[in-house]
Amino acid sequence: MGLYASYKFPELVDVVQNGQYYRVLYTESSQPVLVVVSAAGATDTPALNLTVHFRESLSEENLNHILNKIRWMLGLDEDLRGFYAYVAEHDPILSRFIKRLRGLRAPATPTVFEAVIHALVEQQISFNFAGKIKSRLVQKFGETMEVGGKTYYAFPKPENLSRTTPQELRTLQLSRRKGEYIIGVASKAASGEIDFEALKFQSNQTVVEEISKLRGLGKWTAEMVMVRGMRKLDAIPADDVALRRLISHYYFDGAKVSNAQARDLAEERWGRYRGYAAFYLMYGGRVENFLK
Repeated sequence: MGLYASYKFPELVDVVQNGQYYRVLYTESSQPVLVVVSAAGATDTPALNLTVHFRESLSEENLNHILNKIRWMLGLDEDLRGFYAYVAEHDPILSRFIKRLRGLRAPATPTVFEAVIHALVEQQISFNFAGKIKSRLVQKFGETMEVGGKTYYAFPKPENLSRTTPQELRTLQLSRRKGEYIIGVASKAASGEIDFEALKFQSNQTVVEEISKLRGLGKWTAEMVMVRGMRKLDAIPADDVALRRLISHYYFDGAKVSNAQARDLAEERWGRYRGYAAFYLMYGGRVENFLK
């Protein structure tokens, strides 16, 4: 939850207020509900309190769907001890971040589609500017819930984004080309032409191949989606400029780092945990104010 609170832009979907995390999710029957999560317990014995606000009564099936979705998003079923032990043996630099951030879990989007849209928006612009654009996208196309006199937003459904136009998306400061990409992806997801959720169960190579077939999406986007939307944490977005800056700063004394060098370092030092390690490095870089 501290990750979302650290953002320097108005976050409308993953909202953190007064130490609580708020998120509007959809049940299997497409009913929106507001989930409120607060932390309890200690680092070594964590616990969460969960409250669900809904408009209509929830079936046990729909409630379990929401609970499982929260577990997935917050990585509650992940045992980090193997990751910590591996890094302690292979990477003293990252071990320093782990001591400071111990217990931090990489968040995931509730759907692969959401991760795809995030990655599309973030292409070739700064993280903070992308965050502002995503907030505008959510405010314009996301469904809302009113709870306690406050408005909470769901991430837009594919069908909502498929019905817009590049001109309308331009008003949110998206380029015309990115607008076309978003509409294209949303249209394929809404029509069922592509099943992003099914890709979770495919190999990394297959995910890259399938996502790269879509207009505007390539290897960088696919790798970001694998980490954020599929929890394939053996993947690493080595083409990401911010990640290469961090690797350059912490491992190469500021020297320029190529994609190949970043991948080699990740394989050598982080092994099958490279996706998680990259997340810790990215978040640690923000904590130390290297990444603004």
